[in-house]
Amino acid sequence: MTERPEPPPWGALITAALASEGISAREAARRAGLSEGRWRQISAGYQVVSPGVYAHVRGPAGTLARMAAVVGITPAQLRTAGRDDAARVLAGRLDRKPADDEMLERIKAMDTDQARELLATIAMRLGISMPASSAEDDQSERRYGT
Repeated sequence: MTERPEPPPWGALITAALASEGISAREAARRAGLSEGRWRQISAGYQVVSPGVYAHVRGPAGTLARMAAVVGITPAQLRTAGRDDAARVLAGRLDRKPADDEMLERIKAMDTDQARELLATIAMRLGISMPASSAEDDQSERRYGT
């Protein structure tokens, strides 16, 4: 391919949404966990192989779904743009969001002792040793006379 290709419909959608969100491609890529270069390749639909030579870039469904989420694109918009695969991934992420929000609200409602206990349990399950805080040391000294 020697002529610069037009962006695919999903690339044009991403680019338009990026502009309407008012964020840079660099910031959007960071939020999606991509390099700015890869963000630009996927939204443009090509990468430069050598001067004047372009290779088609489609982008995996999961990657495109992350990009769409960053710029506020809906699964329906992705379907209209011809990316049913990415629309399904994005819809799956959106379906999980209420459960994630509920879990975060439950964590926020914890008192300090409950939050410490949760963190200690997580650390233990991950095999991370956590140093005791001075407040815990003081409490154990009072309890056990050590």
